[in-house]
Amino acid sequence: MNTHDLTTQLVPGDLYLEIQQFYAVQLKILDRGDGEQWARTFTPDGIFQAADMPEPLVGREILTKAIELQTTKHEGLVLRHWLGQLTVEQIDENTFRAQSYVMVYVTPDRTLLSGEVHFRHHTLCDDELVRVDGSWLVRKRYVETDGEYK
Repeated sequence: MNTHDLTTQLVPGDLYLEIQQFYAVQLKILDRGDGEQWARTFTPDGIFQAADMPEPLVGREILTKAIELQTTKHEGLVLRHWLGQLTVEQIDENTFRAQSYVMVYVTPDRTLLSGEVHFRHHTLCDDELVRVDGSWLVRKRYVETDGEYK
């Protein structure tokens, strides 16, 4: 993962809020475990790569299957993703780089009021976003997880 150059010109506030809203929706879809809908937040040839993965996941069909597998693996648990410290810089007219920290929490049942919430892991996210027909899509996502989570 590249370090963010603090001398880079960041995007204006209204554009930043628009991208932040995109992430809020994307994480809600992910927390619901809707692999197909989540994969549609990527370009058709979108790439997801994590530091501990031998090969990247490429394309919406593969991304959908990966989320469906994770959802099955975590059955009976509720995962929540919290995104913070988002920085966004413009690469060209329709391409942006977004970096953020994402924390994942888990609780053992479907009602957050009756289960204990546990911190699961912390990640650094480096995304290449593109604007296509007025909508945001992830073209590439690189994720690095802190600690020994597998």
